Amino acid sequence: MLSIRLDREREWWVPGRVFERLFQSALENGQLRTDLSEWQHVAEANGGISLVDIEPAVARSLTSGLRAAASAELARLGDVEERPEGGTYKVSLEKLLLLSQEL
Repeated sequence: MLSIRLDREREWWVPGRVFERLFQSALENGQLRTDLSEWQHVAEANGGISLVDIEPAVARSLTSGLRAAASAELARLGDVEERPEGGTYKVSLEKLLLLSQEL
């Protein structure tokens, strides 16, 4: 489980495999610049990241890229059955969008 601190009040707890899948989707589909790929490894190595504590422009790029990827993935998934992996992925993406909607 990773902790992605979006701001001082909001934290997205996400399974590592979900974060990896979303991050890779964002990179592959151009929602994140490739120079931001190191942040996936930073998050995985440290049990998460705090977007509050990094350069604001990088934090905005990560947030907007992951939000764009989450929206695209949810549209692609449609009405995925609530199976453990598919359901976990979908629910995690929905939580990210909900938590980050006002950022």
